[in-house]
Amino acid sequence: MNMKKAAYFVIAFFLIINIAGCAGVQRKFTRKKKETVKMPRIYQVKKYDRKPSPELYKKHYVYWESFQSEMIMTLGQNNKKNLVCIEHILSNLSDMQSMLLPEKAAELEIHITRLAKIKDILKKEDLTTFNRNYIMMTLERESRYIKRGFVYKKVKNSLRTSYEDEPGAAPDQPKAQEVTDGQSQPKAE
Repeated sequence: MNMKKAAYFVIAFFLIINIAGCAGVQRKFTRKKKETVKMPRIYQVKKYDRKPSPELYKKHYVYWESFQSEMIMTLGQNNKKNLVCIEHILSNLSDMQSMLLPEKAAELEIHITRLAKIKDILKKEDLTTFNRNYIMMTLERESRYIKRGFVYKKVKNSLRTSYEDEPGAAPDQPKAQEVTDGQSQPKAE
């Protein structure tokens, strides 16, 4: 009988341990995660002298052209992608416009305005067959006009030498001014 009592006692002991668990024992023998010391990021702020250049104009032109052709090819497949494409198109055209002299920039403004209408349609309305056809025709027409009139070969004589040489300079590049006797005067270069 003693053996039976001992067997019951052992079985009961194991059942109690299984029910109660060994969280303390598990915690004691599990490997603790090492705390990684995060190194602070250090950014060097450097002021760059941004000037319009032929290479920069060509870069924005190529980006505009690729986003324009991508939107023409994928129009109607994904609304979010269409919105991203039209935003990139307008951004690159605006950057190109900021590098042009005012006369040529005014010509490009017409095309930017037409493409901005497409962005409004994509944001506000569903892409119906009518809207899709209208947008497709507008994209193709504006693509032809911009390729015909704003390729680098045609505008190389209309590029600014700096953002400060004309009114409407780039917003993040204010005109340099010198203060004398409480009045501000343009800085002589």
